[in-house]
Amino acid sequence: LVVSELWTIWYGERGPLNEQRLRSIEETLGDPSQWEIAEQKYMELINEQCKSDGESKLNLCNWVEPANRLATLLYLMGRLKESKTWCDAILEAKPWHIGALSGIVMVCVQLRDEEGATKYIQMGLPNLSTEMRSARKAWVEKNVETATEQLLQLQSSNEIYEKISMAFSKEIVNTDDDSSSSWQ
Repeated sequence: LVVSELWTIWYGERGPLNEQRLRSIEETLGDPSQWEIAEQKYMELINEQCKSDGESKLNLCNWVEPANRLATLLYLMGRLKESKTWCDAILEAKPWHIGALSGIVMVCVQLRDEEGATKYIQMGLPNLSTEMRSARKAWVEKNVETATEQLLQLQSSNEIYEKISMAFSKEIVNTDDDSSSSWQ
């Protein structure tokens, strides 16, 4: 029950329309003949939701789930190095992403990368055993701190953007009213 609720939150992070788009891609994954089309649709969704205007670099902090699903699809297609690259990008954006951590461990095992598998296993959420309780608590606290820092950075960036936008729109209004502006 809790896991399905988490998936609903993760899938719906960018609104119900995008959640439906993501789920409709998922429905095609049972048919390997549809995988190339699914890959294209994931990339469309990622490019649409994770790129800023005029930027070529993706910002997966905007929404990692299409990238996570793409990484899974690439794994299923046997394109392990590409899957690993996507998992790394997801973990850069959200180091606590359990799905990407699990996926990258599976990729490393398939690539016979024992060092990588060990590294990513150690990054994962410790189990629920009594012995691991303090390690699990430390993992949660560390990742909550990381998420909080990312939110504060985003908030700061948004405030700067709003100030620049307001200043720019005031300049436009002023130039419309006064054609003798000093910069013309």
